[in-house]
Amino acid sequence: MEELDESQEAVRNVERITDSEPVNGEDLVESEDLKRQFREAKERLKSELP
Repeated sequence: MEELDESQEAVRNVERITDSEPVNGEDLVESEDLKRQFREAKERLKSELP
């Protein structure tokens, strides 16, 4: 679990240094089909969480 904590800390450091936030994968693609697939995948993940 320690490795995960180190990774999370690294992400926080990069976000702080670059003054940025996580990127939405949907924003990275131009294809409307891929954007739809991102939205559907997010909905599936939400429905599977308790």
